[in-house]
Amino acid sequence: MHHDGVSRKGPSFDIVNQYHETQRFPKSSLGFFVGYHFWIERNGLLRQARSETEIGAHAQGQNYTALGIGLAGNFDKEMPTKEQIATLGQLLSRLCFTYSIPHDRIFPHRHYASKTCYGSLLDATWAQGVFLQYEQARIATTLAELGIGVVASTKKKALGFLENLKVKVGLV
Repeated sequence: MHHDGVSRKGPSFDIVNQYHETQRFPKSSLGFFVGYHFWIERNGLLRQARSETEIGAHAQGQNYTALGIGLAGNFDKEMPTKEQIATLGQLLSRLCFTYSIPHDRIFPHRHYASKTCYGSLLDATWAQGVFLQYEQARIATTLAELGIGVVASTKKKALGFLENLKVKVGLV
């Protein structure tokens, strides 16, 4: 997980692509130089820069085995937008499910390099929390669609059910 470290209004993908080209990042099969597999703009727009099966160019020593996700913004100075968080939760859910990635294997870039990336305002488990909150909301929605409502008298039972379900599917 990365941030571009720049506070700007408007899209960043093309700017990051141009910068990564000047740094001689390899061009992806999708035609971009962006080293991340995915990029999330401040408005929540998701862009794919590399195929999921392609080698990344985002974290030295991890590019062969990790999927890179970059977010527009400087999270040393500002928080991600709610739109970015929503998109990130959905993306992490899909990737973790598709590739059987446990949530505790979601790391900021600073886990592998001497950087603040994905920003000093976000703790090392922030993205893991985004994933878990997304999954909890998704499960609660599914339960509601099945007619399993969470009213005051059954809230404790429903929360216990969710906790057991998280344990069974490896979310805790």
